[in-house]
Amino acid sequence: MIIPEINYFFNSKDAIMLAAMCHQSNLIFEEEELILPKGFILRHTICALAGVEEPEEEVFGFIAESFDKIIIAFRGTDSFKDNESDQDLYQVPYPFVGNAGETHRGFTCIYQSARDQIISELNRLPGQKRLYITGYSLGAALVVLAALDIAVNTRFENPIVYTYGSPRTGDPVFAARFNQTVENSIRIFNVHDVIPTIPARKYPPPFTKEGIYYQHVRRMYPVSFQLNSIARAHYIGCYFNCLKKSNPDFAKALCADNPGFCPNTEICVPFIGICSENEFFK
Repeated sequence: MIIPEINYFFNSKDAIMLAAMCHQSNLIFEEEELILPKGFILRHTICALAGVEEPEEEVFGFIAESFDKIIIAFRGTDSFKDNESDQDLYQVPYPFVGNAGETHRGFTCIYQSARDQIISELNRLPGQKRLYITGYSLGAALVVLAALDIAVNTRFENPIVYTYGSPRTGDPVFAARFNQTVENSIRIFNVHDVIPTIPARKYPPPFTKEGIYYQHVRRMYPVSFQLNSIARAHYIGCYFNCLKKSNPDFAKALCADNPGFCPNTEICVPFIGICSENEFFK
């Protein structure tokens, strides 16, 4: 089920294609392979440091280019070190734009470790092309951090942003600055997905002396699929499966023309199982 769109910036073709790009951003880390749709070439593999006490370098996504588009895609949580960063929810001043509030420390440290390579690569690419920035889960938070930075500090002043299952990324001051600056931003989330509900909006004192406050960036696009599974309610393949219903002809052609590009959606059906008492209490 797709809840009627509430944002005229939403484009079903972009949402479907970019969800598949997010799927590929996970595969480039998990399987060290990348399948891009026809017309796109890989320009850069994004590496960043994940973890808290002993950060380790991991592949976090890629930059791809076509005749008229540039796409930056960030992957979701996929390692123990990623989980460490996810849970580092204290806030730090957003370091790339002045007076832009505070952001999640774990997410900010990951993006900061990759930031110079991303900006450097963008500076090599044609500024007249349309820039899309997309990501899923942890990668969606990295998108939010990157989009404001790129909009202010590069010639790509109007990036088009699509996120899927994003956690909250910064405080109300940051969210307000992002909303003011990044006009073409769509936050797609499943209403049954738990990840968009974290971090919590408020961690009042004595969590820290002054408390910690989080707020989502605007222009939400809620969808609804209930799969009786916390994991599948957040899986990018199931986001893709839901969104493809908004433009089935385009989705069918995209997958047929680009074998291996689209995610496997076989698990995106409701699961009903029965455990015997003996099995359950083993």
